[in-house]
Amino acid sequence: MKSWVRTILYFLAVILITASVTAGITVSILNQQREDVVVLSAEEYAEISQLLFLDEIIERVQSESLNDPPSREELLNAAAEGIVAALDDPYAAYYTAEEYEAYLSNINGQYNGIGILVGQPDAQGAPVLDVYDETPAAEAGILPGDIITAVDGASTSNLLLDEVAAAINKEVDERIVLTLKRDTETLEVEVTCAALNLKRVTSALFNQRTGYIRISMFSGNCATEFSDAIKDLTDRGMRSLVIDLRNNPGGSLTDVVSIADTLLGKGTIVSVRGRLEAEGKEYSSNAKGVEVPMAVLVNENSASASEILAAAVQDFEAGIVVGMTTYGKGVVQTTMQIEGNRAWLKLTTDAYYTPKGANIDGTGVTPDIEIDLPEELKGLAIDEIEQDDDAQLWAALDYVRALANETEE
Repeated sequence: MKSWVRTILYFLAVILITASVTAGITVSILNQQREDVVVLSAEEYAEISQLLFLDEIIERVQSESLNDPPSREELLNAAAEGIVAALDDPYAAYYTAEEYEAYLSNINGQYNGIGILVGQPDAQGAPVLDVYDETPAAEAGILPGDIITAVDGASTSNLLLDEVAAAINKEVDERIVLTLKRDTETLEVEVTCAALNLKRVTSALFNQRTGYIRISMFSGNCATEFSDAIKDLTDRGMRSLVIDLRNNPGGSLTDVVSIADTLLGKGTIVSVRGRLEAEGKEYSSNAKGVEVPMAVLVNENSASASEILAAAVQDFEAGIVVGMTTYGKGVVQTTMQIEGNRAWLKLTTDAYYTPKGANIDGTGVTPDIEIDLPEELKGLAIDEIEQDDDAQLWAALDYVRALANETEE
């Protein structure tokens, strides 16, 4: 036989000749230790039979193609990617074992890459939301606000965020060429990848009273970093708090739930439900919470886990949301390993709901105080905006400080 699939089907076909199909098919496989019995119905046999066409395609490609064909493994991976591409799921993805390892390294903050934060791609390409200091991207002159239209000549238009990250983040010393749109210019920049270790949380105390914590992504050690920042600011006399989630594309559900648990009192942080109504899970806070006036900063690039946290703060009435309406990604992805080849599949498996039961997919979280940045500042990374010019930050600071003053009077 020419493949394991064909071998199994041949064996089962022989069984069919002598067995009663209506009662099901019993295949006995004997070994020295015991008898293992596999029972297949006629319908299950028919489903397995359908796999033969894939084996035939691979055989024909490898035997008849004019050009040297890819390996069998590469063709099977391409078939798996095609199955995922056929889904009505813009966030679904298939990863080989090697690709998944690189994906995990990227979201953990320790990875090989160039040191940029990329937003959700659209028809134009992938926007650069931030460029981290002392990284290859910074040295190459890439700027926040640039749009990556191609990587090594391959278009980024409407790709998944993970696909763009995989194309950009290569092995140490590997070079990539980015095609960038900057205002009306089109630029090509060559960047050499390096080993990077990025922090996801930064904090400060303004005027010895107002805590400020920025979370760039919910990944890596962000939950621990956030908890440490809260403790540090509290020990230093924090009387109010601003949490900056602007340009945060999301990340781990576990991490955002942990951070919300640190912030909020008892109650449901978020609930997730799958296709069947019986499925579902609630994630709750059991902590005392941070009992100071609070505001959460968001913008149109705040997505997924950022929206979970913003909506929870809003629904708990623990604080307010300031900025612009968020991206609107109200669904959750689950990764699962494929036993046959140790690859990984990521699928949208659940929708998430705010503490008050709203799903914000396609609509986003609406701020309590809606305020935009001036047009000339929108292309800048958040930490590059001068504090005096940051109207969104000032709106949040003014609110929490006024409330703190009222509490103390």
